[in-house]
Amino acid sequence: MKSRRQFIKNLSTVAVAGATVGYLPLVRAAANDLPETDSVVIGVYGGNWEKSIREAGLDDFADNEGIKVQIVPGADAEWLAKLRASRGKNPPYDVLIFQPDSIQRAMSLNLLEPLTDDRIENLQYLSPSVQERLSQDGTAYAAGFSLGQLGIAYLPDVIDTVPERWLDLWNPAYEGQLALSPLTYTSGLQFFAGLVNALEGEMADPDAIDQAFDKLSELSGTLAGFPNSAGAIQTLLERGEVGIVPFWDGRVFALQNDGLNIEFVYPEEGAVVGSANWIIARGAKNLANAYKLVNFLSSAEVQKKFSDTSFYAMNNSQIEYAPEIDEKIATGEEAYSSLVWIDYEVATPKLNEWSNRWRQTLGG
Repeated sequence: MKSRRQFIKNLSTVAVAGATVGYLPLVRAAANDLPETDSVVIGVYGGNWEKSIREAGLDDFADNEGIKVQIVPGADAEWLAKLRASRGKNPPYDVLIFQPDSIQRAMSLNLLEPLTDDRIENLQYLSPSVQERLSQDGTAYAAGFSLGQLGIAYLPDVIDTVPERWLDLWNPAYEGQLALSPLTYTSGLQFFAGLVNALEGEMADPDAIDQAFDKLSELSGTLAGFPNSAGAIQTLLERGEVGIVPFWDGRVFALQNDGLNIEFVYPEEGAVVGSANWIIARGAKNLANAYKLVNFLSSAEVQKKFSDTSFYAMNNSQIEYAPEIDEKIATGEEAYSSLVWIDYEVATPKLNEWSNRWRQTLGG
């Protein structure tokens, strides 16, 4: 699908020169200088996420490589706490799926192994603008995987005026139909970042934050709900209790696939990204296998299979998406280079303060 968004000027400079078109063999990471082991421990999100990554190839990796893969379901907060406790010595995991805020914290604490193209050859096929966000001083510390893009979900049976921009949510026609998640939930903070950007501000600028809260105050008393989880958003939409809400593209397309009459818009000012990314823990006991596994998970074949069931865009530029997915999702460097990313260095220490202001401004 061709994105409607424009290229941003500061495209990443971390792309590897000389990348060739075509697929690399799934496992070719150069790790001959590392001690060989017979296992690898990987932490993944549970439920449908675990099911999808297994079907995308994680189980095949174990069979094909003759490596015992121990899969540990969980989430960022638990994993990061255990990495901090290990201090880079014999961590309980080799590979983890992390969100950008966790990556930033782990990088600052020196808890991640650097990822280089001599060990992970599929790095050269990953989006430069995404990888730039997962790097420090020119060195990648994560391999981008799936990209959930927060935009606007709406029910066409309820909403007559189709939104095109984030600022269109202030249309009086949406009064009593619009729901917004609080900043304590991921989509709420992402929407707030999208609003700051739409108002041409930056999260590091206190005046821009004030301007965003002033804009939010215009919605006071008009909102239909304050859902604080993906399940709550989905329930409100399925019951028709809200007609329009910021939500992720893959979630909306999955609901379409299940038969719900719902549509999705990538806002002109830029969708807000929520990326899931692979990291290797510093001091990993099975380091050679960890590099092999991340290389495998970064391949076009694996990422295409994951997209088939998740309806999310993926980070490998060589993917040939299924037609029914390609026509829906915004993919490729043009789309990815105009994504809005949360500045977690600013947002994390300010989150409690901003959350209090959000409640004072909108209630809920």
